[in-house]
Amino acid sequence: MTMELSSAIYSRRAIRAFSPEPVGADEIDQLIQAAIQAPSSMGLEPWAFVVVEGAAKLKKFSDDAKRYYAPHGISESASSRVRAMLADPNLNIFHDAPSLVVICATNDLEQSAEDCNLAAENLMLAAYAAGLGTCPIGFSRPWLRLPETKSALGIPAAYIPVFPVVVGHPAETPASHGRKKPVVIRA
Repeated sequence: MTMELSSAIYSRRAIRAFSPEPVGADEIDQLIQAAIQAPSSMGLEPWAFVVVEGAAKLKKFSDDAKRYYAPHGISESASSRVRAMLADPNLNIFHDAPSLVVICATNDLEQSAEDCNLAAENLMLAAYAAGLGTCPIGFSRPWLRLPETKSALGIPAAYIPVFPVVVGHPAETPASHGRKKPVVIRA
């Protein structure tokens, strides 16, 4: 898992098309080892990793999540594009990936969620360096936080799903769409 850091930062893309090839448990474990090297406020390391394997299982979970959104709606700020995507019966919110890693905060302290996000970035960069693709699935977060979903996945009630990310072998890699010029305020 060696790659120049700047190459990984500038070349990694969100992957939304995966091959059916599974990701090995040892590969996922290596990604988690990279994730836990992230900085952690006050050294708390407030993260836990829930690994869901199997594209068929994730398709079922996608269907469950979409059913959840039907009566509960989605935020008023959701775009018409998101609403149309949800209406598509063929949409798999997990992009037919073979694996999902849900990084959970083990407590409700604000910095714990931030630490989980830092761990997620390490995981995604390590995956890219290993030839794997990732895509954050923030859209699944409200469904993942439901007590019945947490129970089904074995997530302790006190844990908070912060960063769900699918992992798999890319079937295609999109080109960069560029980045906006950053807003920089110097004081």
